[in-house]
Amino acid sequence: MNKTVCCCIVVLSFWFGCAASAQNSPPGQAVLPYSPSLDLTSMDKSVDPCVDLYHYSCGGWQKKNPIPPDQTSWSVYGKLHEDNLNFLRGMLEQAAQPNPQRSAVTQKTGDFYGACMDEATAEKRGLSPIQPELDAIAQVRSVKDLTPLAAHLQFTYRQYSYTSSILFDAGSVQDPDNSEQVIANVDQGGLGMPDRDYYTKDDAKSKETRERYLQHVQKVFELTGDNPDAAKKNAETVMRMETALAKASQTRVERRDPHKLVHKMKIADLAQLAPSFDWPAYYRELQYPQFGVLNVTAPEFIKQVNAMLSSEPLENWKTYFRFHVVDTSAPYLSSKFVEENFEFYRKYLRGAKEMQPRWKRCVQYTDHSLA
Repeated sequence: MNKTVCCCIVVLSFWFGCAASAQNSPPGQAVLPYSPSLDLTSMDKSVDPCVDLYHYSCGGWQKKNPIPPDQTSWSVYGKLHEDNLNFLRGMLEQAAQPNPQRSAVTQKTGDFYGACMDEATAEKRGLSPIQPELDAIAQVRSVKDLTPLAAHLQFTYRQYSYTSSILFDAGSVQDPDNSEQVIANVDQGGLGMPDRDYYTKDDAKSKETRERYLQHVQKVFELTGDNPDAAKKNAETVMRMETALAKASQTRVERRDPHKLVHKMKIADLAQLAPSFDWPAYYRELQYPQFGVLNVTAPEFIKQVNAMLSSEPLENWKTYFRFHVVDTSAPYLSSKFVEENFEFYRKYLRGAKEMQPRWKRCVQYTDHSLA
């Protein structure tokens, strides 16, 4: 590479890749001042820029900023996020203090954060916060009952969770053919691990991950009250069902092609594609407005859901839904559920060494849920 061109790229990398971060600040205080955007100490001049431009530009910053034990990655943006959490923490702790002059919005926000921080109450309540959902699953008497159940659970978990992908994913998206309108969308989902490849690859690490996930699912059932033998059997059922869903899912490579994600149809067409699921009732349950066309991102996945609704015993579906309700809720329940969720999803899968302190989790939950 031409040395002049290389040096120009290095200068640009300072501006866009190594903008210095804010200093840590006490909760509730402003996060200024920032150090200059062009920070020469972020460089590692021992590296040849034409061999490893990234480490030449940012190696110094990396050496001074190791990944914190409660994080899975780290960057200048991560540090800014941490400073913002500290700032929000101060605001939320103030909002949580009883004060007759608090506005309705401030009280709602403060009460939400305060309830999250009340770990003693969370310990006492155990599974009771999700008992209505578990009861609804237990009361399912036919495959037809799974339609309103899926709608209810997706709506419920969209309110406070980062995912509502139980059985499949659904919602609204920008029309792929008209950026000025939004349309209904149905997509693949329903998995407990991040991607189909976790279920389908045959390398040693993938096999180890599946075994570790199976142990996690069994542990969740045991924490819910199943004896070890029943929990093991139920975990195997969930794993088998999710594997079937994964094999019918599009790969990440396929989903990079936008043309493979557009399959517009009417609800009647969707009902013909997957007649075992009552789509009109599903959209009525979720109170969707009237619409003529929706997009089905992954038709083969929806066909697989339909086939499994016909072939899987009803008890297996109840087992599947029961696991996903508890597993999705686990970060917000008592400590034994929180810890098991952390051990698999953040420690094993993503590499975090420590759980984030409760205040940090509660700030993020509040920010997400009340946004």
